[in-house]
Amino acid sequence: MPTVKDIHEHFLAGAAWEDPAKSVDTIKAGDPSRQVTSVAVGWMATIYDLRKAVDLGCELFITHEPTFWEHHAPELKNRNAPGGREKTLLLEQSGMAVLRVHDSWDKWPQIGVREAWAAGLGLSELVCISDDGWCAMYRIPETTLRDFARQVLARVKPIGQDSVQVMGDPQMKISRPCIGVGCYTPGMDMISKGADCMIGNFDGNWYYWESRERFVECKAAVITVEHGCTEHWGMKNCADYVARTWPELKVHYLDLYPRPWTVIC
Repeated sequence: MPTVKDIHEHFLAGAAWEDPAKSVDTIKAGDPSRQVTSVAVGWMATIYDLRKAVDLGCELFITHEPTFWEHHAPELKNRNAPGGREKTLLLEQSGMAVLRVHDSWDKWPQIGVREAWAAGLGLSELVCISDDGWCAMYRIPETTLRDFARQVLARVKPIGQDSVQVMGDPQMKISRPCIGVGCYTPGMDMISKGADCMIGNFDGNWYYWESRERFVECKAAVITVEHGCTEHWGMKNCADYVARTWPELKVHYLDLYPRPWTVIC
């Protein structure tokens, strides 16, 4: 059986673009030498997911986002603050380890966060990738912004996104939408490459005046969803990958993170 450290090192070894010394992909709790027989994988190590993982008998929880609400390792500030104390106590009592797989999985070839997000949206005809490799533009049959937004909503509604927010003329023609990786959302460089609809999330640096409103003035529409929505399919792929790589393990995909819901007048 692999140890927590074995699994951690496997992900680091598969991400040649990542600098392990600067990565947030570290072990957040637990004994690195502990053998793993059962593992849970989820987008975020919420208290709800951690409790469920403990109930399932998992020795390891693999998370994409922070456990203690700080992006950079080692996430010390909130471990004994409200909310953090409950997680800390649960992890200490159970002995379950937490491993963050973020920088490596964002760009993992074919099944990582960006490509899983595209596949989930039904985007398959790649036109180009941004110079930094974080964003990608796709070609679709020309349609109106209103109809494309409806298509996006139809795709994301089953995973808990009850609405999408749209900016731009509902009748404008869309044929080259662009996506990013999680909160790394498309920018002006992709509009210069021909993108006509920017799909991102609220967690990115998408200030209304700096990004979204400017994009519309530059004749590109904007569709926004929640961060967890953009990475949901990528983390399901991560769970499947763990199961294929270590077939001796019991692997559970957990998605108990809270979803925002929309009130419409």
